[in-house]
Amino acid sequence: MDLDLRDLQKSGRIGRIEVDNEAKEGISEGIIKIPSSLTRKETALLAATVETVTRVGPCEAEVKLLEIRDVRETKRKKIIERAAELLKAWDQNSLESSEIKEQIETDIKLGEIISWGPENLPAGPDIDSNQELIIVEGRADILNLLRIGVKNTVAVQGTQIPKSIIDLTHKKESVTAFLDGDRGGTIILNELTQLAKIDYVARAPEGYEVEELTRKQLIKSLQNKKPLNNAQESESIKKKETPSKETLLDKLLKKAKAKNQESFKMSINTIEAGHSIGFNKNMEKLFDISVGEVFEKIQDYKDTQFLILDGILSKRLLSNLLKMKIKFLACKNKEQDLHIPDQIIVFYY
Repeated sequence: MDLDLRDLQKSGRIGRIEVDNEAKEGISEGIIKIPSSLTRKETALLAATVETVTRVGPCEAEVKLLEIRDVRETKRKKIIERAAELLKAWDQNSLESSEIKEQIETDIKLGEIISWGPENLPAGPDIDSNQELIIVEGRADILNLLRIGVKNTVAVQGTQIPKSIIDLTHKKESVTAFLDGDRGGTIILNELTQLAKIDYVARAPEGYEVEELTRKQLIKSLQNKKPLNNAQESESIKKKETPSKETLLDKLLKKAKAKNQESFKMSINTIEAGHSIGFNKNMEKLFDISVGEVFEKIQDYKDTQFLILDGILSKRLLSNLLKMKIKFLACKNKEQDLHIPDQIIVFYY
């Protein structure tokens, strides 16, 4: 291989050589930068050759290699990093075909929601023309029902039943109250039955809201609606035969030291977002960790009897809790179709 620098520069295989030098006390020191487009072996050979230089003009010299830097690799890394940034931004701002379809459907359904009555309540477009009426709690419930083609709906928007809805129920042939499967839904149902004409009652599964139900769950809930009297009897029997979760919790708390009971109840209301707190049978706090760490770390706390979870109960976690014989769990919600066995009390807050 011919390593004559002039020839290499003429052929473009060596770029412009830069020298930064500085003289101190009659001695010059500097850095020589030699851009190379040679192969790795050729570049290494060239560097070794440059180190053999002992004179520069009339002066003695010593050349020592400090670094061989692959500029192309650095550029490649920057290109890859930038490409990753662009791809991430692209993914965030673009939708898959299924997402586009869902977004279009949502926009269409939102366009169908009307403002009805003097209170401008959210309602479906068929509220006046259809002789059957479905009363729900909020705007999101209206939207979810529009997704399955149910358009004869109106939302009460709170526990205070608007007079316009009370009057409307007396003009309809059939009125169904379709409410959340929680305490709020029960309160609204009680208000409706006292003030309005209600023929049927449909409820979301316990712990669920109408707005989060799937198409299948919505249809099933409406198909399983009950005449008002039967629904009230069912609620009454349920209250007599099944102790409330608050009552069950109080029974468990009685076994614990009184000084820790209030601390436990307070923890349910003040738990940090995304965290979980574990207590032993005496209501003494054992841990306070993130929800993401619960599955792996909870087994380190064998004495856990009570668990507060600022998150959703999964089948995988429930299986683990049952193995540890944990008696009580307070959480935001649970996975769909998750069956809760009698061995554990689950409290939704």
